[in-house]
Amino acid sequence: MPTPILPNAESTMDSITALAAVLPAAQRSAAAYARGIGLFSGTAEIAAAHPSGRAYVIATKLALIHSEAAEAVEEIRSRDTDLDLDPRPAGDPLSAELADIVLRTLELAEDLHVDLGAALVAKAAGTVGDYRHGGVRF
Repeated sequence: MPTPILPNAESTMDSITALAAVLPAAQRSAAAYARGIGLFSGTAEIAAAHPSGRAYVIATKLALIHSEAAEAVEEIRSRDTDLDLDPRPAGDPLSAELADIVLRTLELAEDLHVDLGAALVAKAAGTVGDYRHGGVRF
C-alpha cells in the first residue's frame, strides 16, 4: 500500500526548489569570502604535501561544521538561551551558530564541487511527502 502524501509536501518542495536555485551562488560567494579573509590559508600546501592531504583538509572542514553544531548545542545546554523566542533575533548566539553551520557547509560544498541545491532537491524529492523517521524519538 503506498504511503500517503503528507500535508504541505508540495509547498515544501516549492520552497526547497526556490532555495536550491540560489545555493550555487551562495556557495561561490561564501567560499570566495573565506579565501579572501584567509580562513583556509595553507590548505593547498597541506593537500599537496601528502597523498591524503586533500582528505585531511576536507575532513578538517567537515570537523569545523561539527564544531559549529557542538557550539549550538552548548548554547542550548547553557540554559541562558530562551528556546521559545518567536521570532528569534538574528544576532542571538544560537542564531549565529546555526548561521555558522550553513556558511561552513556552503564553503565545503563549493570545495568539493557539490551542487548543494541539486543535492538538496534530489534528497528532498526522495523524502518529502513520504518520509518516516522510524519512530525514533529524541
